[in-house]
Amino acid sequence: SRSPIPENKKPPNRRTNKPDAHRPGLRHRAHHRSHHRSQKLSSTSIGTSMAHLARGFQNVARRRRNDAPGVLPSRILSIGRPRTDDDDSKRKYTSRASDKDDKEPLVLFSLDERTKIATLTLNSPSTYNALTVEMGARFQSLVNTELIPGLTSGTLNANVLIVTGAGSDAFSAGGDLHWLKSLSLNPVHVNVDIMTSFYRSFLCVRNLPIPTIAAINGPAIGAGACLATSCDLRVASPAAAKIGFTFASLGIHAGMGGSHFLPLTIGRERSNEALLTGKVFTGSEAAKVGLVGRLSETNDSDDVKRTAEDLAREIASRHPLAVRTMVRTTRTREDEGLEEALEREASAQAACYAREDWGEGIDALLERRDPSFGDYFSR
Repeated sequence: SRSPIPENKKPPNRRTNKPDAHRPGLRHRAHHRSHHRSQKLSSTSIGTSMAHLARGFQNVARRRRNDAPGVLPSRILSIGRPRTDDDDSKRKYTSRASDKDDKEPLVLFSLDERTKIATLTLNSPSTYNALTVEMGARFQSLVNTELIPGLTSGTLNANVLIVTGAGSDAFSAGGDLHWLKSLSLNPVHVNVDIMTSFYRSFLCVRNLPIPTIAAINGPAIGAGACLATSCDLRVASPAAAKIGFTFASLGIHAGMGGSHFLPLTIGRERSNEALLTGKVFTGSEAAKVGLVGRLSETNDSDDVKRTAEDLAREIASRHPLAVRTMVRTTRTREDEGLEEALEREASAQAACYAREDWGEGIDALLERRDPSFGDYFSR
């Protein structure tokens, strides 16, 4: 057998001109790779945990940890590739859904030519339809390059649009929390631009010339709730739907027009309470305060979509010019001050990302405990 090569005779590394044993950081990187493999979890999205924990925001506030029922689901993992120390993700400008979701469009469009009802479906069920930069780009592309030109030229004949989530478990569990958490790596002014662009990619739904209905077939949390609120009408299930403006619980200002549309929808008092406490409404509670107009008879996701279709058919049977012009009139009033609100939201969210305690709310949510935030004067 060969004799082992003496340490001082090993060939030098070509890049460093030093033996491997003396390359700084080699053992550390090997340990890092091993540690990363051992820490890898088994799900595809932190959106999964958001949907399972939609009621967790209320539970934490109502009871101590030892009294909270149930346990955390084991399938928890953030969207996107693992972060490393030497890749381009040090500054986060985009987020990625799992490879499984990459195989088909993240937003689907369909049109029933007989009823003239169009549907946009957030299509990432494995992430509970979490809103990502890529999904927003697809959403905006469909609206701006296909729907609006088609609806104004007559090549697309639809009288109503339904927005809903794929699958039976969620409308949208909100923003990609892994991506949002990583935004602390960016300068504040860059994050202002990123968030403004992110809002607009979904709020372009306001530019459609026909009425929009959000079919809330499950949890609509954070940005998901804001998207639903930006629609003209909302339909939900009595109990399965969870509509939560949980920003304060996560340690972040409301975004995507939530602070603008919610007061217009449920009034100043109820809106302030919901935003400042991070309240989560059931469908029945949302109907009582005017956040939802109609409830399905059951909690079945398909029943919610059928209820939305019934409302859509009712609208589609009315005079199309009367409907379109009334939509334009009501939105003109509702959108007063919207641009200023979006700028304010983006600036405030960017300031929250810059704090040292950003991410504590997300960690506390996943660990089913009360968050420990710094005070107002903390860095």
